[in-house]
Amino acid sequence: MGEISPAQLDGIPAYGLPKPASPARDIEGEVEGQWIDLMRILRGLKTVTTPDLDEPIIKKSTEQDIADVRHLSTPDIPRPISNVIQEAYSIFNHRSRTNHKGFFSFTPANVTPLTWLGDVLVSAFNAHCSGSLTAAGPCAVETELVKWFASRIHFPSTAGGLFVSGGSIANMMAMTAARDQKLEWQNYPKGVIYIARQAHYSHFKAARILGFHAQQIRTVDSDTFGRLNTNHLEQLIQADKQNGLIAFLIMATFGYTETGLIDPLATISEIAQREGLWLHVDGAYGASLSLSLTRSGLARQLSTADSVSWDAHKLLFQTYGCGMLLVRDKSHLVSSFHAQSSFMDHTSRVKEDEPELWDMGVELTRPSRAMSLWFALRVLGTERIGQLIDHGMDLVELIQLKLETMREWEVITPASLGIITFRYHPELRKRQEKTLEKLNEDISRILLDTNTAAVMTVKVNDVLALRICCTNVRLTEEDVLELVKSMDEVARRLNMCMN
Repeated sequence: MGEISPAQLDGIPAYGLPKPASPARDIEGEVEGQWIDLMRILRGLKTVTTPDLDEPIIKKSTEQDIADVRHLSTPDIPRPISNVIQEAYSIFNHRSRTNHKGFFSFTPANVTPLTWLGDVLVSAFNAHCSGSLTAAGPCAVETELVKWFASRIHFPSTAGGLFVSGGSIANMMAMTAARDQKLEWQNYPKGVIYIARQAHYSHFKAARILGFHAQQIRTVDSDTFGRLNTNHLEQLIQADKQNGLIAFLIMATFGYTETGLIDPLATISEIAQREGLWLHVDGAYGASLSLSLTRSGLARQLSTADSVSWDAHKLLFQTYGCGMLLVRDKSHLVSSFHAQSSFMDHTSRVKEDEPELWDMGVELTRPSRAMSLWFALRVLGTERIGQLIDHGMDLVELIQLKLETMREWEVITPASLGIITFRYHPELRKRQEKTLEKLNEDISRILLDTNTAAVMTVKVNDVLALRICCTNVRLTEEDVLELVKSMDEVARRLNMCMN
């Protein structure tokens, strides 16, 4: 059936707007007059959340398509709500359907109708979630939910944090706290940050935004698995100390975007503690493993970090824009982000001696992101959440088992946190690296061109590989086995054509 547009729904009136006595009253009246029809529209939006297999996984837009979208981009004359919703459908049609069952790139969206129903509630109440005076209830939920997540990674009772727009902001805020705790302001130019070569680019961006020069960032080599190389890390730290510089921050990763692999956090933590460095762990993708029913033990490694970033819009099934920053000692956030304000301190603080959420982060006016996640978690319960997280990881392990039985396929990095990288490597192509790269690029292209699957390529330790991320909760074992079969058929045809 695919996406249902408003034009396909019966009973949606299309009429011009009357001249209102009050602009606000007129808008309210139009919404009220179309409420039943808006319920039909919500039914249509439900199908948007779960695209049909025949819908394009990635919509290829022409220059004319984008020109048409631009034509709709600015206001002019008034239009009926139903007409503008139709325009929204035509605009959103030009997108990657990241929640499509055939989308295996990046981190596939896991949004369900339950998820955006929570967003609807949050938007309807529109609570000003800066502090207790404006949103006592949502702020209390956010504080308790942060404590609960901190307990899942075995942080101490001093821990705290807040919800932010995503991992990029969380990483930058953690870098800010590390700077303020480990460097005197006059030593900012001497501070050095250590980031793995394969780390998320938001780390490098955050350092630049905070004023650190490229010469203050050390790119740490990868080990044979593509993780941070701890031997190289130690060498860099010692060399910098001998040169009079101040090593102050290590940015580690729990679940690399390319591979799902986890840095050797036990060793990295020992180095950080011995040398007096702040350890931040980018857990935007992988921290949700702490809620798994079968694999949560791996997340105990996060307990030694000073700060952890965590995205709920990855493995916790939320819409984009829902992340968290957790810190071992919440007072470190207050010391970095609280600012004196005669207005806020005297009119908006409920308790003089307790920090508000606006004391702990960049934003003042902020939505109640925590309530959207709270809604989904309360409905699902902890056991079902754990099952959903495990589901994608089980599927990727099934893919690995299948690939290992197929002689012409090579696993590059093993299944980890729902991600696997691999390539087609037939015997007759040994030592033909350029040909192998072209062959695997063409496999990816044909799968997408035929709307079979979005399986993109990545470079892992200079090897071009195909990558699958299996976090879509609608996927079944049959789906992924059929995917492997389709990949193998495409690969064999391409290989024969190259002979």
